[in-house]
Amino acid sequence: MSVDTVARSDFRSVRRSSVVLGVVVAFVGMVALVFLGSSSVHPEPVRTTWGFSALVVWVFPLLVAPLTYLAIAGDRERGSIKYHLGLPNSRGEYFLAKYVSRTGVAVVTMVAGVAAAFLVATATYESGPGVARFLTLGAISVLFALAFAGVFVAVSASVTTRSRAMFGVFGAYFVFSAFWVGFLPVLNLGTVLDAVASLPGVTVPDSARAIIGGLSPAGAYFNLLPELVWSDVLTDYDVFAPIAEQPDYLGYEAWFNLAVLGVWAVGAPLLGYLRFRTAELG
Repeated sequence: MSVDTVARSDFRSVRRSSVVLGVVVAFVGMVALVFLGSSSVHPEPVRTTWGFSALVVWVFPLLVAPLTYLAIAGDRERGSIKYHLGLPNSRGEYFLAKYVSRTGVAVVTMVAGVAAAFLVATATYESGPGVARFLTLGAISVLFALAFAGVFVAVSASVTTRSRAMFGVFGAYFVFSAFWVGFLPVLNLGTVLDAVASLPGVTVPDSARAIIGGLSPAGAYFNLLPELVWSDVLTDYDVFAPIAEQPDYLGYEAWFNLAVLGVWAVGAPLLGYLRFRTAELG
């Protein structure tokens, strides 16, 4: 049994539960509603990509979580993993198959969401959407999907039970999204940095904050949008005002944030596999 066979078998198993269809429909529906609702307010869809980015960071990982947290932990708890590894499959082949099937669904969902945004924008806005802008937005969003789905699969590979996988995945979402980019007014990265810096009586430079803030998938994703998607319209809309005069720090550079997303997309699954490779399967 090859990687391809395991991946296809895993995808069929997930598909039968209707989870895949539910995730795709939910995300595409929300994206379409966001763009449709703004079409009567804004003549150009570029303003609405701000709302799309919020859906990607805050909602998309929550939709993908049910597809990924049981990828490997579910088989370990049920005991079916012994069947898969006795076919003969190495642990590496099994892990890769699970990663491909679950992240594949995440990528398809994201591509469908971007396509829905483009189609709705084309049909309902006064000014048509820029093809290059949406292709760039789609590429960055797919990389974000790979990064977060990779983290979730890595968590699933690192624990032995469903409950631990669930708490681990949602804990990763909270830390790398809600906490890291400051969605919560009090419990966020900025307040923690201030608290830690106050102990020795020092301050954290803004340039260092920019680097630290871009080290999570969500932070890197938000940092890329002003550089690659909104660079020509930052002064045209009030919503972009806070980032229009962004300092020239390393943490805001496009190459740096692309590298961060790439490291998460590759490094997280690799760490998950290294943990899984030596795990006692029972």
